[in-house]
Amino acid sequence: MTGWPATWIRGCVLMLMLLAMAASSLPVEGRATAPNRIVLVLHSYHQGYEWTDHQAAGIGKELAASAPNASVVTHYLDWKRFPEVQGHDRLRALISHRLPRGSVDVIVSTDDAALILALDLRRELYGPVPLVHGGVIGASARRLTEYEANVIGVDEGKDIEGTVRMAMAADPGLRRLFVLRDHTESGTALDTQIDELAAAGRFPAGLERQILPDLPFARLEEQLATLPPDSAVLLGTYATDRDGLVLPPEQFLELMSEKSSAPIYGLQEYLLGRGIAGGSLLSGLEHGRAVGSLAAAIVNGRSIASLPAERPESVIRAMDYRQVDRYGLDLSRVGPLDRLVNKPFSFLETYRWLVITVGIVIVLLTVMVLILSFALRQRRAAEAALLHSNQALSQSRRDLQAKLEELTVSREALCERERRMRLVAEASRDIIWSWNIAADTRVLSGRVVELLGVDALSIDSRAAWLDRIHPDDRGRAEEALQRHLSGELPEYRSEYRVRHRDGSYLWFYATGKALFDDTGRPVMMAGSYTDITAEKRQQDWLDHLAHFDPLTGLPNRLTLEKHVSRLIADDKSSGHSRPLALLFLDMDNFKFINDSFGHKAGDELLMALGLRVRRAAGEGLFIARLGGDEFVVVVHGGEPGEPADVAQRLEQALAAPFLVEGQHFFVTCSVGIARYPWDGRCFDDLLQNADTAMYRAKDSGRGRICTFTPEMNRRVVERMRMLSRARLAFDRQSFSLQYQPQVATSDGRVRGFEALIRWTDAELGPVSPDRFIPVCEDSGLIVPLGLWVLETACIEAMGLACRGIGSITMSVNMSAVQLAQNDFVPRVLEVLDRTGLPPNRLELEITESQMIGSLDAAIDKLNALRQIGVHIALDDFGTGYSSLTYLRTLPISTLKLDKAFINDVHRRPDARSMVSSISRIAHDLSRCVVAEGVEELAQWEALSRMGCDMIQGYFVSRPLPADRIDGFLAAWEERRMVLPIVSRDDVVVGMSTAGANRQPNGREPV
Repeated sequence: MTGWPATWIRGCVLMLMLLAMAASSLPVEGRATAPNRIVLVLHSYHQGYEWTDHQAAGIGKELAASAPNASVVTHYLDWKRFPEVQGHDRLRALISHRLPRGSVDVIVSTDDAALILALDLRRELYGPVPLVHGGVIGASARRLTEYEANVIGVDEGKDIEGTVRMAMAADPGLRRLFVLRDHTESGTALDTQIDELAAAGRFPAGLERQILPDLPFARLEEQLATLPPDSAVLLGTYATDRDGLVLPPEQFLELMSEKSSAPIYGLQEYLLGRGIAGGSLLSGLEHGRAVGSLAAAIVNGRSIASLPAERPESVIRAMDYRQVDRYGLDLSRVGPLDRLVNKPFSFLETYRWLVITVGIVIVLLTVMVLILSFALRQRRAAEAALLHSNQALSQSRRDLQAKLEELTVSREALCERERRMRLVAEASRDIIWSWNIAADTRVLSGRVVELLGVDALSIDSRAAWLDRIHPDDRGRAEEALQRHLSGELPEYRSEYRVRHRDGSYLWFYATGKALFDDTGRPVMMAGSYTDITAEKRQQDWLDHLAHFDPLTGLPNRLTLEKHVSRLIADDKSSGHSRPLALLFLDMDNFKFINDSFGHKAGDELLMALGLRVRRAAGEGLFIARLGGDEFVVVVHGGEPGEPADVAQRLEQALAAPFLVEGQHFFVTCSVGIARYPWDGRCFDDLLQNADTAMYRAKDSGRGRICTFTPEMNRRVVERMRMLSRARLAFDRQSFSLQYQPQVATSDGRVRGFEALIRWTDAELGPVSPDRFIPVCEDSGLIVPLGLWVLETACIEAMGLACRGIGSITMSVNMSAVQLAQNDFVPRVLEVLDRTGLPPNRLELEITESQMIGSLDAAIDKLNALRQIGVHIALDDFGTGYSSLTYLRTLPISTLKLDKAFINDVHRRPDARSMVSSISRIAHDLSRCVVAEGVEELAQWEALSRMGCDMIQGYFVSRPLPADRIDGFLAAWEERRMVLPIVSRDDVVVGMSTAGANRQPNGREPV
């Protein structure tokens, strides 16, 4: 019974713990669990956009820390990439479906587009729920929310004053502030803000403000490099220079800060570390935290009216240590910083107290060592005094013993040294030699037999060695030896060739040094011969690589420049000029072949091309490869017309296909010709102008020959300007689509539309596709631009189907660049899947020229699309090769006749016969025939008789904007009722209702 109290106590404690746990799991009167509050967060832009991601992170952190009962639902408008009202409406419908009326407690928005959507949701669905906005400039926010209640937000504002004062603190000698901005609306707004600060007395007195002129990027770099030492630069918006060239902000800043002689200060946090010295920077994370703090307060029960009117600034004070060190700025005067980037690691600064502690320990240990050393020294001195007498007695005996041992060691060392010298001579990779000059006897040891194949005793004199030296090198070797023996050179060094026993020659590097007597005469000389044959061959190979192309074996650009410059110099020195021309060859569509079949196939094609060019050019002509698919042929002397003859021979030689890795490649080259001295007086000018002429040949249709004219330089400048404006137009979404209807001749009904791209530039005005499409193809811009055209046309086709016009086929033109992409087929399938357009409602138009390069690869891609239902049309038939092979092998469903066949079809019998024959062949191959460029009723009637299935042209309609298609369809339906439908026996059989007796493709029943 003695253990029962302890057992009873433990049982009571266990029971109390169980009761406490049960009580904690039951609801307690007066305790209420806070319900979850739904917070709808709307972002204007997409995930991955740095400003949006930083705002989202700040909002999320504040809500998670201060309002744990908040359930956050986030949506992104993606307005920067897709600023379309339809996307705005779709997202609003999705939110309405997922979060019905009464389910949202707080709405949070970032930037303008999201704020507009939030206001629409409140008006249409949620009522006056609290709205917290951020990322909007104050004036815009007040304009949007002027008549809205229960709205609060954090304005987006740049701290110009804070940045300027940090610049003055870092450099007390600062007297001039240069403002760097462009002439866009955002750029000039910076001047207005600075003027407002100056008017309010908040701009530092004594600081002179100047605006940097609007210059091209290159001139702007020169301007920044010459700024005075008492200046700084304030960077605003600078995306486009005076010539219209565009650079991303990060690339622009890195380029300018590298050249600037004065520090550049910024206003945005994302520029930190990219070249700015620092500033009071607008931070997306801090901005998001300020917005999230307001939202958390509302979630926790506070009303908007009770929140403080003052908002925390969304800026951080930050500097770049690398820029501070570069410009000698004083960080100690700037004050506390929120961030300091690029500061190098300092061990002493990081582990300061550890270093001090270790130093103190070392000092203490040193003192203790000194004390112990002193005590030990005293003890040893006492012991030394006791032993001194014994040492003195035995010293004489040890001295005698030492003398004997020293003599023994010296004798053994001498023998060892002799053995070592013999071993070194035998093991050396060189030939060791010595020469008794007075007796003229030479002793050679080492690898004599291995290197020269003869016994060393056979070369026992100076004359015997000289006899083995190559005759061309003997004089140089003798001169170097005499200069050393005369005292002119401190050492003997020379390189020459020595004959082997089999008659071949090896390269030797000879070194030696002579011993002189008291009178200054040489008496003895010794040295070595080193075999450097391998090094010489390596050097010869490197010299070859420096002057010749390793792939084709042709001379490279360096050798070409030396050759042409020498020809020009010889002509100038002789006083008369012989005809000289450079032929610049560039393979057409080589990039597409290289991308589609790999670099191995591309290299084999280049080697084959180089060999064929060398054979076709003929003997005596200098041929070089510049790199890539660019070759140059130099024609010197001969008749004035010889360069054109050589170019024609090259063109004829390249007509035959190239067989590479089982594929037949049909290759053409564009050739540009520049002549001396009319087109340039030096190599660089001739090469540049030949290159310009080559590009002119490409613009003329590829596979052409073009001779340089001064007018071409202007075309190059215009081409670069066109490319810059086209890239800017694509970024700003300035391109548009128009749609030209296609009408069936059988019943006059609209069966399809062709999507045509249009561009009107602010500076260039309306730009024809014939001008900007080739530029986009050469630069690669055609790939994203063509993808946009395809997706936009498919969306419009789906819109027509939704409006009850479901039998329409949408035709879209495809570029050769797009067709050459490896992912061309997946991209088309992705667009069809994303837009929902059935494959049989899409028709892709290609031209005959796109087949040049690799017919097999094009057929494989087109077959893959044809198998899923996509139609393929062969456009502009008759303007190129017009090969019937294309009609038989290509998986095309439609043949489009060029306007050149249509113009005279109602007046000339031969034109009618041509169209009838093409139509008959196409129908025999089950191909539909479409006539383009129909402008008159007589053409309509003639083409109907000759078997054309579809008509397209101004007779039906000009290309239409999307918003005018419905009006056209209604008007055409009235016009169609009175349109004559002509049978093929030249008899008008009635109006459009007579087409009921025809087949769907417009052909008469058999």
